[in-house]
Amino acid sequence: MSRPSPTESTTAAQTAAMDAREAALEALRDMYCNRADVTGYDIGFKRIGGLATTKVCLRVHVDAKLPEDELDPATRIVRLINGFPVDVVASTYKVHRDQGDSQNTGATTLLSGSPCQRRGAKAGTIGAIAMDRATGKPGILSNWHVLSSPEGADSDLVYGHSTAALPIARLKKSMLSRHGDAAFAPLSGATPWHPTLKQLNLPLTGVAPAALGRILCKYGRTTGLTRARVDGIGTYKVVHTLPNGRRKTVEIDGFRLIPQDLAAPQAALSLPGDSGACWIDPDTGDAVGLHMAGEGDDWPEGDCALACHMDRVLECLDLRLATLSDLHSTKQAPEATKPVNALHMVPGINSSAAAFAPRTVSDTDQIFSVQGNIWTEFLKTMLAQHPEFVQIPFDIEDAVADYFGYGTSGEALHAIVLASPAFLRDGAVPDQAVLTREVTFRGVCFRIAEAYRARGYCVTA
Repeated sequence: MSRPSPTESTTAAQTAAMDAREAALEALRDMYCNRADVTGYDIGFKRIGGLATTKVCLRVHVDAKLPEDELDPATRIVRLINGFPVDVVASTYKVHRDQGDSQNTGATTLLSGSPCQRRGAKAGTIGAIAMDRATGKPGILSNWHVLSSPEGADSDLVYGHSTAALPIARLKKSMLSRHGDAAFAPLSGATPWHPTLKQLNLPLTGVAPAALGRILCKYGRTTGLTRARVDGIGTYKVVHTLPNGRRKTVEIDGFRLIPQDLAAPQAALSLPGDSGACWIDPDTGDAVGLHMAGEGDDWPEGDCALACHMDRVLECLDLRLATLSDLHSTKQAPEATKPVNALHMVPGINSSAAAFAPRTVSDTDQIFSVQGNIWTEFLKTMLAQHPEFVQIPFDIEDAVADYFGYGTSGEALHAIVLASPAFLRDGAVPDQAVLTREVTFRGVCFRIAEAYRARGYCVTA
């Protein structure tokens, strides 16, 4: 039998030491998980005088750190467990959502760092463009508390910088557990995307685990581009404020970040609105974590940030990061055909029939979008026929199904389309029996597009 090489022996010893430390951390968690004043447990850098050192230890996080002589002996945190030293860190953590519709940048391409929000909810940040492994479709990845939360529901529409603009996606799946705070919403196809980090134009090339001391960067909706150093890896208690004012605390595995240079003054590391941003290694382009919380006391220095592990989030939601290859293989509508009007009915909306004028195939460079151009004319005609709907907000996916009913939506749409001269071009209106089988406005758009193509028009839908 050959003797293990020095390298193999060193690696085995390091692995054994890491396993022992992880076991000690879990024992520490079991010891303090029921204490209300404990906010986390991790492996990280020991602090002396409030500053991090290079010495690694086990740490217990508490909401307030008292002097030794003021502590009740029964409540003191142990200083040693399974042979490993234990430090105490004072910090609390809460989610970072901001009031929506405060940004109107006019940017049309979705990136890591672009804003996202639901109607009636606070806003956050797109962490990454991801691909659903089950369907192969692209979508946006952000936090559960941004795209879903207790007041949200599956199939909710997701918007970008403003809920007055077109929706960019629709919520499909989410998670809030020890494995992470994350949600995924497939893209609607109306807005282009690119798998890069905003401002740096850094492609997200892969996924990597968090490592102590690693320098990462993120682009958040509120703080923009910030850099930080991984200060701890463990489990943290994150406070979520519910709509009724109650608070819910969730234990989540992840890592803690502090400013890259504690000696140099800087703007806040994270603030409300940054939730969902992706922490990325700027040297490799690897996505490491999804930003989920910050310092609970709103320290002006932006003392720390928390992120859940990207690899675990992607595994739980059955996703992978989108690549440049996905970008090229995924059909995106030409910029000129993208609808620019909101998908919500406004009193007094006007639209001329010329806005829907299609181009024949002979105009080789002219393409029109049925979905985008039909919508305004559809709302105008519907208002004329059904004035009682003037105050109802409609969207392109569920307006018909919700307000006409699934069984009669195609019939109702057929009547509205026939009532508008803008749709009567060369008889390009499908039979009522065809439209009756559709239950969403989007489905009807596809049927009308098919009818126009059959008559020689160049159409996208």
